[in-house]
Order: sequence, then structure tokens, then C-alpha cells
Amino acid sequence: MNTIPEWKFPAPAQDFVSKHGPAEIERWRKLLSRVIDVAREHGWNKAEVSRRTGVKDGTFSQWSNGNYPGVLANVNDDVNNWLDALEESAGIAASLPVSPKFIRTATGAEVYNVLLQSQLTAGFTMVVLPSGAGKTTAARHFVDTRPHCWIATVSPHTKTVHGMLVELAMELDVHEHNPARLVRAIGRKLQRIGEGSLLIVDEAQNLVPEAINQLRHFVDIYKCGVTLIGNEDTGTAFLKDRGSIASRAQVLTRFDLRLATERDPAGDARMLIDAWGIEDADCVRFLSGIASKPGALRNIDRTVRAAAVSALGAGEDISLKHLTAAWRNRDMGELA
Repeated sequence: MNTIPEWKFPAPAQDFVSKHGPAEIERWRKLLSRVIDVAREHGWNKAEVSRRTGVKDGTFSQWSNGNYPGVLANVNDDVNNWLDALEESAGIAASLPVSPKFIRTATGAEVYNVLLQSQLTAGFTMVVLPSGAGKTTAARHFVDTRPHCWIATVSPHTKTVHGMLVELAMELDVHEHNPARLVRAIGRKLQRIGEGSLLIVDEAQNLVPEAINQLRHFVDIYKCGVTLIGNEDTGTAFLKDRGSIASRAQVLTRFDLRLATERDPAGDARMLIDAWGIEDADCVRFLSGIASKPGALRNIDRTVRAAAVSALGAGEDISLKHLTAAWRNRDMGELA
């Protein structure tokens, strides 16, 4: 939304200037200038700023146009308090700890290679690793750094063929409301001549057998790569006794690669700990203990983030007391 034309500094009405006095008028000018800068930065119109400041629409309109007839000091105070709170929030947000960017762990490198093979060979592949192993992080990094790649996440609510197709259409920016034409529209978006494309389906353990078979259809007909990413239950509907024998055979014979083993989970955990800049031996030992729990890398990252926030608030560096408190507050159980 282009809101810049709405935000022009007005020439205040003469009655407005006369009534409120030079000091309060000067304060109004400075506040309005700050409001205009903030509004333009965020793309907010006057109605949105009015809502955020808590100043009624009519009052804010008159105030911002330089013709407010009421007590100017009161509105100035409200706007000033909002601006100060906004700047304080921005300052806090800027100082909050941020998780390290993608780390090429041993597991991350293997996931990356599976995705690359799937894209280059139009393969049908599967990554089935424990929760928190870093597979989704690696997949998102791949999508961010490679052309013609998309990642869609399915849930128990979108596990059916139609639910999955709707999710894929949203991710691929496909606009087709006729269900009969939806598969073809998605397939055309995935199909590329001379350049490989890749569709990554995350949380794939939620998919029903028919949905997985539909993904196999995209690989066969439209020559695109498809990778299923999920936990150890991914694909068990086909690997065990669900679905028809024919459809199981069709899918199982088309998986070019199935990554199901972490090469060095302890080493991956240590790389993440190092990336966070944790060097204290007691802290490293504690976090390495978390690596033996389910959801290893995710739990290490979230625990360090929570500890970093606590340490920041106390004006201290992260120590073992912050990490143990963060783990306890997350109610994740005792470490051996």
C-alpha cells in the first residue's frame, strides 16, 4: 500500500497556532515529523497509526492536520508515549539473541546432498531423521540458495490429496480454483525444460498413502524432483501394510534415495554450541547432554536463546545457571 501521499506535513491552521502556544506547537511539529517517518517506514496509513497510538480517529486526523481544537498537550503526550514505546521495543528487538545462520553440520550436508541429487536428477527421495536433527533448517537453506525450489509444510489438517494440493498451490503461487485442473496447474509450475526443479514436502509423516502417490505422479509426469522430509514415521503407510499393494510397489520402486541415519549427531551438536559462542566447559557439557535427548539441535538452540534473554536482562554473560534455568522453565525433564 502506498501511503506516502497521505503523509505530508501540513500547514497548521492559524487558530491552532494561536490557541496552543509556541512551545506546544514546536513539540507538535517534532512529534508529527517522527510519526511521519515511522509511518512511511512501516507503510502505515493514518487509520493504522491512530489504532496503534490509541488516539481516536477523528482526534488523530485533526492533530495530524494541524487543526485540533482540544487540549494539544494531552494528544502530544499520547503520541509521544507511543513513539517512545515503539523505539524502546525496536531497541529490545535489536538486542535479542538470534540463532546462528545455517550451519553445515554433517547431517545438514547429507540432507543438502540428497536435495541436490533430487533436483538435478528429477528424483523421488526421502529424508527421515529424528525430530530436531536440523533437516528442515537444511531444507530451507537449500530453497533460499537454489533456483526453482519450493518447500511446503503439511499438517494433520492437510494430509489428504486435496488438502496437500491446496497447500502446494499456495506455496507455488498457483491460482486454480477448479479441483479437476489443480493437479495439472501445479504440475506445469513444477515442470521445467533444461533446468531442474524441486518440491520439498516437510512434515511428510502426516501424508496419507494417496497423497504420497500423487507426489510420485508429479515426478513421473512432470519430471521434477520431490523430496519428502519428516520423522521416522514418514512413508510407513507404504513401507508397512497400508495402501494397495500396487500403489506401494509404485512408490517404493521410485525412491532413489532414503536418508535415515544421522552421521555424527554429537558432532553436529558441538558445531551448534560453537556457533553460539559457548566456550565454558560446564556450559558445553550441559548442552552436550541435551544433544542426547529427542529434538537435539532444536532443544539446544531454544535453550540457549532463552538463557541468552535471561542473561541479557540481568546484564550478564550466559552461564550454567542461565542454561539450567532455561531448561527447567521449558519443562523438558531431567538430564542424565
